[in-house]
Amino acid sequence: MILVVSDLHAGHPDAAVPEFLRFLDGCESQGVETLVLLGDIFDLWRRKNGPLMVEHSDLLDRLLHLEAVDLHYVVGNHDYALLEIAERAGGRGPFPIQKRLLLEEGGRTTLFIHGYDLEVLGALEPFSVEAYEALSSRMCAVGDFGGAAAGRLVELYSRGLDLVARRETLSRPAHERPSLDGAEALAHSPARHLLLGMEVGDRLVYGHTHRPAVSPDGLVANPGSWVDDGEAMTYLRIEDDEVGLRRFGRDSFP
Repeated sequence: MILVVSDLHAGHPDAAVPEFLRFLDGCESQGVETLVLLGDIFDLWRRKNGPLMVEHSDLLDRLLHLEAVDLHYVVGNHDYALLEIAERAGGRGPFPIQKRLLLEEGGRTTLFIHGYDLEVLGALEPFSVEAYEALSSRMCAVGDFGGAAAGRLVELYSRGLDLVARRETLSRPAHERPSLDGAEALAHSPARHLLLGMEVGDRLVYGHTHRPAVSPDGLVANPGSWVDDGEAMTYLRIEDDEVGLRRFGRDSFP
C-alpha cells in the first residue's frame, strides 16, 4: 500500500499541521508500507529556512522516526532548497529527497512528481523548467513571502512574460490560478508521456495544483493539499493497482 500526500505548506497560516501529525501517527500504527510526500510539505518561500524548521520540530521529529514506513520526499517549488541541501550532503540524510520518483505497485509503474513542471510546460513557456527551478531555489532563500512574490513577478517579467498585469491572478490561492488549468490539461493529455518521460501504461501522480482528483482510468491522480483553500486534508491510497482519493478525518484510515 502506498499513501501519497502533497502541499502541506507548513509555515502557511492555514496549513493543517496538527491534523497532518495525526495522519503520520496513523501511518505508523496502521502499518502503511510506503508514504510519498509529494512536495511543498514545508513552505520555504514564506519563512527563513532554519527558523521554520525549528518551529516545526514536532513535524520533523515525526518524519524522522517513521521507522516502519518507507518514506520518500519529492521536492516541490516551495521546498526546492531541500534537494540542494541533500545534494551538498552527497545524498546522506534520513530519507531520500528527489525531483522524480518511480515505484512499482500492482504490476504498474507510477511516476511521482510535484507538478510545477506541468505548469511551466502547460502555461508558462517560453519560461523553462530549468529557469523555474532556479527561481524556486532563490525564492527559498528570500525568507519573506511579500518580497518573494514581488521577486517572482520581476523575474518572470524580465524573461519576457507579461505577468505584471496579472498580479491579482498570481495572488489567488493555488487551486484558482488559471495557469494551473494548462497544467491539468497536459497531465491528462497523451503529451505527458513524451514531455515527462513516461512509458505508455505508466501512472502519473502529481500535486502542485491543490486540486484533488483521480481520472476515470486511474492513470492520472492528484492528492490535493493540506491548506484551507478548497477541499483540504486529502490523500491518495494506491493498492493492487487501484487508486482511491480519501479525506483524512472523514474517510476510514488508511
